Amino acid sequence: MKKPIVTVMMTCVNSQVAPGIIQLITEHPDYQVKIVGCDASPEAEILGRHFCHQCYSVPLGGHDEYIDRILYIVMTEGVQLLFPGSDEECLALSEHRDRFEALGCKIACSAFETVSLCFDKFQLMAHIREKGVQSGAVYLPTTLADLENFAHALGYPNFDFVIKPRSGHGSRGFHVVSSNYDLYEDFTASRSYTLSLEVLKDLFSSREQALSNYFLMEMFPGDKYSADVLVSRSRIHTMVIRNNGPIPKVNPPTQNARIVFDPDVRSYARRIIDALDFDYFVQVEVGRTRDDELGLVEVNTRMDATLPITEGLGLNFFREMITYAMTGKMRADIPYYHDYPKKLCFRRYWSHLFAEMDTHE
Repeated sequence: MKKPIVTVMMTCVNSQVAPGIIQLITEHPDYQVKIVGCDASPEAEILGRHFCHQCYSVPLGGHDEYIDRILYIVMTEGVQLLFPGSDEECLALSEHRDRFEALGCKIACSAFETVSLCFDKFQLMAHIREKGVQSGAVYLPTTLADLENFAHALGYPNFDFVIKPRSGHGSRGFHVVSSNYDLYEDFTASRSYTLSLEVLKDLFSSREQALSNYFLMEMFPGDKYSADVLVSRSRIHTMVIRNNGPIPKVNPPTQNARIVFDPDVRSYARRIIDALDFDYFVQVEVGRTRDDELGLVEVNTRMDATLPITEGLGLNFFREMITYAMTGKMRADIPYYHDYPKKLCFRRYWSHLFAEMDTHE
């Protein structure tokens, strides 16, 4: 019997991880999947088009014309399910979910209220504390005096702390503030994410109003974990945890990680999910404190670049989300591993592609 065709749209197809994700999307046992891709790059520069049936250039997710452009593609191609690949797109698409569903297109993310809360990382931290979930200390500076006072409240100079944007992705703007900062070592380093409080104050001395776009939080010096969770209407179906090691993730996508089954990380991720209303997929990022306790780093509701790591356990989250979108329910027999006979390590190993140049430019 011929499989029914499902048209799936994926954003951010110019990312280096797109080919692997597209392969997972198309490997559905019950459907023949047609892939429609889009990206904010100029059309001639979207390498992901070589892996899609159709591909479009679109505005960035925060642009005023983004939603109308995506709606046009959905109508033109008959898209039935859309996987958002960036935080801004996830926010915009979830806000306009009703307009897409009126066209027969599901958005593979949580409700707008949940997405917007996770988008503002400081607000998220306040919310989980209200729900009784313990995490590290966080502060929201608005002046240089605040910056100084909150730094000391976080234990500086004896202890490092983190400054990061309230909203953002890809670790842009993330820095560890340390009294052990060495300007020359920073100058010679191939990649640096550390600075001192003095350098930080100097940076914001003429941009004090920009401080409110950032928040300060306790530094978690222990291992960092990402819990990839398949969920329907806040019900957890399976969870895959990876240990990213103690070094902060400042150069995504993840290159190396170990699949682990730490029960305390699993339990902590469950508490975070219980505190909000998630759907389809959520990634809970957790770190270990100096006392080996767990604290929240952030929560991602868009499709994560390292989601193919679940394939190591024989799980294809995209297959399950397509089934959920098409039938209204998750498969009843999705495996949920609390251990595994093999100790698996994820490694990213790049290939290459030749594409014809646009000679009209």
